[in-house]
Amino acid sequence: MFDRNEEIGDTLRSAGVVDTHYHVGPELVVRRYDVKTLADVAAPFGATLVLKNHTYPTTPLAALARSRFGADFYGGVVLNRFVGGLNPQAVEGAVSGNRAKVDDAAPDTSPIVVWMPTVHAVSHIETHGFGFDPRWSGCCTHGREAAAAGERTPAEPEHPVVAFDDSGRPVRALVETLEAIAKHDCILATGHLAAAEVRRLVPMAVDIGIRRVILTHPHYPAVKLSDDDLTELIRFPEVFVEHCFAIHTQDEVPLQAFADSIRATGPEQVLLSTDFGQVNSDPFPQGTIRYAAELSVLLGDYVSQDDFVAMFCANGRRVLGR
Repeated sequence: MFDRNEEIGDTLRSAGVVDTHYHVGPELVVRRYDVKTLADVAAPFGATLVLKNHTYPTTPLAALARSRFGADFYGGVVLNRFVGGLNPQAVEGAVSGNRAKVDDAAPDTSPIVVWMPTVHAVSHIETHGFGFDPRWSGCCTHGREAAAAGERTPAEPEHPVVAFDDSGRPVRALVETLEAIAKHDCILATGHLAAAEVRRLVPMAVDIGIRRVILTHPHYPAVKLSDDDLTELIRFPEVFVEHCFAIHTQDEVPLQAFADSIRATGPEQVLLSTDFGQVNSDPFPQGTIRYAAELSVLLGDYVSQDDFVAMFCANGRRVLGR
């Protein structure tokens, strides 16, 4: 599909990369970028990035980048315990920070992504036994040695954030939070909920009126959505599948699984994002270019070059409504 990385980089730059999942610090783990240093590398590439942080809303950081640093950044909030878990006030708080000028009377209309719990999701804690993964930065807040010894890190709660009860019924807080997401026309991302939870969540979200849903890295060990699951869920035109490069580079899921999944679902509702920002991941835009180079070989002629590039670019604009 492409002859060399330089050609891929030129093509992606021209088409306008949209990465719907990029980590920014400071955070409980060390990160590669703050909002200014990330803007310094993303803005010259003409990229659009959705900033993610597991501990606090990124809408003010993204608004600052748009107004002061010339970067096309959007923000959101992850519904971990740091913001009170599942609660509509966390959504309201993220919306309140979505303004480029602090003296504006109201937030602007830039898209906001609301992630279901990640490091505090039931499935995440049950799968890994901890919250923050030491591999995300090479160390946790109080050291790789502590994590290796089984010591609890500050990110590990005594009780995870519960979205569905033991009978599979949504807890009241989930319903109220989804209603807030719909009210503010935010984008819902499924975070680290388990496959069974995601299968229940998506129809609920659509029924409540949420217009755009991102299935967050379906191959992540705590998620494990099958290709049959994905094929069923994208029958909703509001739903997009997000394949993140970090699930291959850090969680060691074979990249062939991504290619097989795209063959199963087709490329039309697929987002190819990096989930990068870790100090041990490739910098921007090299990580995106590397992702495209490696995946294009596995997909071969299954998708056209236009459809392949759209998964990195135009499909992201569709889900963001830009």
